[in-house]
Amino acid sequence: MFKTSLFFILLLNFYTLPILADSNQPDTDMTGWSEFSLSHGKLTRYFRVYRPRSLADNPAVVFVLHGGTQSMRKIFKKRAGGSQEWQTLADKEGFLLIAPNGINIKKGDPGGDRQNWNDCRIPIKDNGSASTADDVGFIDSLIDWSHQHYQTSLNRVYVSGASNGGMMTFRLLTELGSRFAAAAVFIANQPVQSDCSEAGYAVPLMIMNSTDDPLVLWQGGQIRKKGPHLLSSEGTLRYWLKVNRSNTTMQLETLPDLNKADHSRIIKRMFPATAAGSADLWFYEVTGAGHTMPSIKYDVPMLARWLVGNQNKDLEATHEAWNFMKKYSTK
Repeated sequence: MFKTSLFFILLLNFYTLPILADSNQPDTDMTGWSEFSLSHGKLTRYFRVYRPRSLADNPAVVFVLHGGTQSMRKIFKKRAGGSQEWQTLADKEGFLLIAPNGINIKKGDPGGDRQNWNDCRIPIKDNGSASTADDVGFIDSLIDWSHQHYQTSLNRVYVSGASNGGMMTFRLLTELGSRFAAAAVFIANQPVQSDCSEAGYAVPLMIMNSTDDPLVLWQGGQIRKKGPHLLSSEGTLRYWLKVNRSNTTMQLETLPDLNKADHSRIIKRMFPATAAGSADLWFYEVTGAGHTMPSIKYDVPMLARWLVGNQNKDLEATHEAWNFMKKYSTK
């Protein structure tokens, strides 16, 4: 009797556990979101894949990196802000969307929902920069995984991230630049003292930062007065202009003030590539906005605005990023 009861308890538990797709044999015809895992660096690493119904042949792939204490799930939840629009763009444009998961720096958990990336900030204990995981190697392996299973183009690999995800994007361009056709970074600056080598590979890059950001300060400094110091946004721009060898003679454009109630404007500076081996750099200064991505469709909740500041409502930041990135290919 005991064995029979135990059998049914185990059977019930089996059928109520969440199903994680087999990363070795994914059903590539399944549309919508699927969650996968793979082994990397003695850890099981997790990631989500969004396959639109309209997936193109030999499609582009876009990696979207969550911010600090966020996750591959949180950035696509209902109140997550403008990052949700990547799914809409994938449906419209036919690219594969991949959201990798960082590591919980306190628990070492790779599958949770309070995750961080090992960006180029020098690791400091009990700080958002404390991760030491091989995130570069993990994402490098995901590029090959997506090509193997979804036949994604190796010439049209793109990456975008915000905050800690933006800083991780900088690290990917520094250490894995040749694999990316273009990148877009939001609300992120370079560290003053880097844990990475100097970047040297020119990759088309878009940066969008806010002047009133209370976390990643426009003028540079520490996040919440702790942890490593960051360059200013202008210093970050100068760093990547040097890496990309872009023309410092810029084209300046003030974007239309579509929502005057947001008390915010966007100024766009375009620095074109100068020759072979250089790359375009577009820099957006979002005046009067905080630690938020601009969005017309997706409001940052009022309580969150009290913590992160104002949101610009003049454009859809993800559209701007995709329109910038999709022009480029590594060949």
